Amino acid sequence: MPLTRSCRTPNHRRRACHRDDPVTPDPSPDRMGRAAIRRAIAVLTFLAPVVLAPSAQAGPWALGKGRFYTKLSFQHLRSTELAQPDGTLFDIPTFRRTEASVYGQVGLSDRIDLYTNVPLLRSADLDDQPDELGPETGFGDLQIGLQAQFARRGRWVFAVRGTLQFPTGDETRADGLLPTGSGAWEAEGLFGAGLSFARGKGYGYLEVGHQHRGSGLRDTFLYNLQVGWNVGPRVTLAWNLRGVEPWNQTPGAGAAGSFVGVGDRTTYGITGPTAILKLAKHWGLQLDYDRQFHAKNLAKGPTFRGGISFAR
Repeated sequence: MPLTRSCRTPNHRRRACHRDDPVTPDPSPDRMGRAAIRRAIAVLTFLAPVVLAPSAQAGPWALGKGRFYTKLSFQHLRSTELAQPDGTLFDIPTFRRTEASVYGQVGLSDRIDLYTNVPLLRSADLDDQPDELGPETGFGDLQIGLQAQFARRGRWVFAVRGTLQFPTGDETRADGLLPTGSGAWEAEGLFGAGLSFARGKGYGYLEVGHQHRGSGLRDTFLYNLQVGWNVGPRVTLAWNLRGVEPWNQTPGAGAAGSFVGVGDRTTYGITGPTAILKLAKHWGLQLDYDRQFHAKNLAKGPTFRGGISFAR
């Protein structure tokens, strides 16, 4: 059975694909030979899915049957601006939001993955004087989902995924101004397309989809874009663009105002860099920095995120 081409993903694998009928060799400079595949394995073993809010999981590449990935993440936002539901910005006392979560993903088959995001801690505090809004801390909204990689065309990979969000947080904290969750059942479905290029050193993907929100909250359009480059056997750098845009900006029946970005008509675009460092055979460190633009109904400011991952 002749070797025809390589099956490539920017995550964990570079494995050979076979077919019964021989094909004409591809003269493209991006075509990877066996030696290039082996080099790419060392570079990309720890390029696991990057966690992109609001979704728990990102990227159309499947882990593979029996493989798993988990990450403990911590993030912190500091803001002195509040974007109202109509987009108007005004100054506020220093607002801080801190979150800790565990993400897990397992390959049920070579094409289907199960994933979950467990928000262990969500804490928010506004330095108002007098201190009428004290710190609010609690469990966030649990997410669980499935992703199916349904097609592969050369260097392209295509997948769909669906996520269900449970209202396990508390939307009533500080009269709804500092909630730990939306208080609504939510679901989202996305289509994703990914591409690896430059003999596996570079990759990119785009996801677009719909988020359904219950309890009278407005449904939204979601998009995630990431482009990355493996600069060495232990370091991957990437740039992210993601956002949430309600289909309808008219006020809904749900609560409107919120500092934490889970209320009705929440809108934002977020962009910033990611660095992934391979620490050891199965361990990795991920660092992110991002800023919002086109923000509505949330506190606007820079967000720092760090995570320790384990994959095998």
